[in-house]
Amino acid sequence: MKYQCFLYDQNMFFSEGIKAVILEQFGKSGDISYASSDHFSELIDELNVKKNGSDERWVLCDLESFPHDRFSALSIVKECYQKQDQKLVMLLSENNIPLFFALYSLLPEANWLLKNESLYHFVSFFRDLREVEPKSRCFSHSLVNYTRMKWLSDNAECSISSNEWWLMEEIFKGKSLSQISNEVDVDIRKLSYHKRRLMRKLNVRNNIDLFNAFRCIVATPQLAG
Repeated sequence: MKYQCFLYDQNMFFSEGIKAVILEQFGKSGDISYASSDHFSELIDELNVKKNGSDERWVLCDLESFPHDRFSALSIVKECYQKQDQKLVMLLSENNIPLFFALYSLLPEANWLLKNESLYHFVSFFRDLREVEPKSRCFSHSLVNYTRMKWLSDNAECSISSNEWWLMEEIFKGKSLSQISNEVDVDIRKLSYHKRRLMRKLNVRNNIDLFNAFRCIVATPQLAG
């Protein structure tokens, strides 16, 4: 079997590192083709390309490289990748972990890799990805531990939901709760409830602290020039 791998990531240093890890899995067999891009449009084009016969395609996506309206971008990715028989790998930074349950609810068939895993667990993840059945999923070591810790502590409800994430994305666009309510035909009291619930989860008491806390979770890191 031949493999096709495409990476979407705006961090060129990470791109080179993950390329080395993946190619190392295949040695000199020449059974894999590899490409990468930092343009979202090229990611979507790749997701829509028809896969060659029995080849296996891996599409790796870095969450923090997505356009600022990430909730909408994820919906586009979901719609595209499901059209083809391919494995989607979502790459998360450590500050994205509070969004993991929301992300998983949006992309339940994806595979999940934390970018700051040790080299050992990085290699293990791609070894597992190569060996698992098409409908099975792989989770990196730290994400498995995070999920286990949340459930064992009965603290899973403290994770950010997809509804709360969507609401904050809309608020970041400068919209008021009344505007959002009118646009999506949802009772403003329900939106207010989700906002207050998120504030409790993030342990903040005012809008400024809420915005700052949430920006830390979804922020795109500034790379040195």
